[in-house]
Amino acid sequence: MIMIGELVFLIIGALFLVRALSPIKRLISELPEGTLKRRWRLLSNLTLFFLLFYFVFGYNLWLLRESITMLSMLGSLMLLLGGIASYVMGQLALQTANDVKDMAILQHESITDALTGLKNRRYFDQRMSEEVALSLRHKLPLSLMLLDVDHFKKINDTYGHQIGDEVLSSLAKLISGMVRDSDIVARYGGEEIAIITPRTSKEEAALLAERLRDLIEKTTVAMVGTTQEVVQVTVSLGICSLSAVITDKDALLEESDQALYLAKKYGRNRVVVSNW
Repeated sequence: MIMIGELVFLIIGALFLVRALSPIKRLISELPEGTLKRRWRLLSNLTLFFLLFYFVFGYNLWLLRESITMLSMLGSLMLLLGGIASYVMGQLALQTANDVKDMAILQHESITDALTGLKNRRYFDQRMSEEVALSLRHKLPLSLMLLDVDHFKKINDTYGHQIGDEVLSSLAKLISGMVRDSDIVARYGGEEIAIITPRTSKEEAALLAERLRDLIEKTTVAMVGTTQEVVQVTVSLGICSLSAVITDKDALLEESDQALYLAKKYGRNRVVVSNW
């Protein structure tokens, strides 16, 4: 009877170990490369080794079936509990990974504009404060661009808001594809897009702005489905940088906005750089 009990414990424990491998493998596949992934791979290998030990123990138990003791029964029970613990650990790890993923998705949605996929105004305000403080502390250049779509209301009135949304979405992709990874692109409001360019002088920002303006002017940003009419737009950009006069976030925003106003006043489809 003891022999049967030991074998049952071993079989059930082995099944739990096998079941534990599945969530652990899934977790490993979802983790990015790094220390954490290497540790879970090590745990997966240890689980396989533990499973192999089950078979070795079971085989020796069968060979020594004539001299079964309570000690070997206790060993089988401990192996069973080890298998159950490994299974529970694997399930908890996978659930934790799913919870972390859900939290990351929620966090991403909380700082992302749903239409354009750009960062939203809330994120922009936070990063502006951080980047200004960082640039002032380390005496690094920092520039801000404000971009506005020319005659956007006319586009909405002529083609409808769906085409207007398509225009904004296309512009977001164009801009994101041209700026650096370190730049922060956000939907500032309506048809305005803000671009924070850390470690960038006013002259460098002006060159980037001109390349953006030229690319947008030459690119089809939407197409009317019923008539196949091509929709193209132009943009106006205002630029300002931190300086001896512009020393905080509010001043940087105000002067960039004033430069954008002048770009529109002087005929649109142009870049204006603040004198400050």
